[in-house]
Amino acid sequence: MSQWNSTRDRQTRPAHQIPAPPPALYFLGTAAGILAIASLAPPTLILPVLSLVATTSAAAVALFAWFSGAARHSNEVTSWDVAGALAFIGFAAGMLTGPEQIRELFGPETMAR
Repeated sequence: MSQWNSTRDRQTRPAHQIPAPPPALYFLGTAAGILAIASLAPPTLILPVLSLVATTSAAAVALFAWFSGAARHSNEVTSWDVAGALAFIGFAAGMLTGPEQIRELFGPETMAR
């Protein structure tokens, strides 16, 4: 009886593989996004907005890494590493966000009474 392999074989690349951009491009895009957040959002909303943007960016980069077939175990920085760093930033900003900031971001109508 043959064993079922739950992971994809990364030695054979799919025909639709997208070449991965250099990791410096991810960091440049992230830095530009953080600067845009800092300049456009009010000071009290920087952390909740950063949390939302970083978490969504982490999901987008992880989807890109999945569909491009990026190697998960490498000695270089990969798309998976960038997605993990963005998720870490998003979760940390979410933990530092207070309930008053969430109420201001979404409005008092969305909070339970």
